[in-house]
Amino acid sequence: MTDPRGRRAVRFDLGRRLRVLAGVNEGVLDQVPLERTRYVGLGGVILGTAVIAGVSMWFALGQVVGRVHPGMILLALGWMLVVLNLDRWLVSTVTGMWQRRIMMLFPRLLVAVVLGSIVAEPLVLRVFETAVVQHVADGREAARSAERALLTRCNPMTGAPSGSGCENAGLLVSSAAADEAEISDLEKDAARLQKRVDDAHGEYRRLKDQANAECVGKKITGVTSGRRGVGPLCRRLEAAARSARSLSDLDGNTEKLRELRDRISTLRAPLAAKRGDLGRRIQAAIDERLAAMPAGNAPVGILERMRALHEIASENTYLFAASWLFRLFLVLIDCLPVLVKLMGGTTTYDRMVEHANRMRERVHEKRVQFEADAQVGELELDAYARAEERRKRRQLVELDGQAADAEARARREELMNRRAEELNRQSKSGTRVNGSRPDVGMTGAFR
Repeated sequence: MTDPRGRRAVRFDLGRRLRVLAGVNEGVLDQVPLERTRYVGLGGVILGTAVIAGVSMWFALGQVVGRVHPGMILLALGWMLVVLNLDRWLVSTVTGMWQRRIMMLFPRLLVAVVLGSIVAEPLVLRVFETAVVQHVADGREAARSAERALLTRCNPMTGAPSGSGCENAGLLVSSAAADEAEISDLEKDAARLQKRVDDAHGEYRRLKDQANAECVGKKITGVTSGRRGVGPLCRRLEAAARSARSLSDLDGNTEKLRELRDRISTLRAPLAAKRGDLGRRIQAAIDERLAAMPAGNAPVGILERMRALHEIASENTYLFAASWLFRLFLVLIDCLPVLVKLMGGTTTYDRMVEHANRMRERVHEKRVQFEADAQVGELELDAYARAEERRKRRQLVELDGQAADAEARARREELMNRRAEELNRQSKSGTRVNGSRPDVGMTGAFR
């Protein structure tokens, strides 16, 4: 069996670690042991908000990257430690009496609300992930369908694009467009020429029929005479028919019409193949353009999720209310450390910490004052020592000057004595040579 005291030691160690998260001074708390439970709970609240922040960062990174990556663990743990340290700072700075708490309430709550909003959004997106991802997929498919319809309409195989909005939707220039334009012009020319040929041929047939009727004796009122044979009227009508055929250039126009139709047939022969190749190229270009757009099952980024959630919530009142209630719930959870500290009131531990802080502040002031006085005393002693040193130096200089003067006087007297002795010797030596006494006046002068 496990030693009960050992279990208590384990629980104590766990509680101590949780109280560390609340920024508790164990030395002060040991004097009020009944309040340990309060601060163990506060440390647990701080740890819980930090864990929620780490989970939120995990979900946010997964939504940004689009898949699970081992490096996300380090980033999530780092963010959890940041939030843990910030909440610990918020709680440890809300101390003192209630007046000071009220003054510190609003900035701390503002920081907690901002932090809670940042933490809440990834979790909200995760909760409503199914609806958000489906909405994004539907939007992508709708965008791809609209883009395909626009590209198909703006890139016809024949003719010009229909409708507006095709300024940036052109993909290919049709190689058959020139042939189609030429065929259209030739068909128009052929239609006009066909009309002239038909009109000229009709006039020629009318005059020819009249000439034949006159020649065979068929009576046409106002036109033929009804007499059989090639007479003047018959010849005149035949000449008129030939003249009309010649003037209308019926034979030349018929030949031109045949050439136009041959040209049209020549151009139409490869046109079907060109259209088929153009259709394949246009389809390939459309597929390439659509491939650049995200598919419905592609990973959904966090900005797309946020926009999709906003669109869904704006269309669904129930979802709008549910998403905001969940956000407020998460923000409230992140504000819990500060709120718990504030709602707990002023405890004995808080009063003791406040008193200890004041006493430490006074001790610090006394220590600073003592050190300042000591420094002033040291400065005064230094100044006195320097003054005494200068005075001694002046005395030494004066003594050195006096000694130098005495030495100079002694030196001068010694020189004078030596000179006097030398003069005396000279005087004595002169007396022995001349047999006379030395000059008394000169001797007195040396004296």
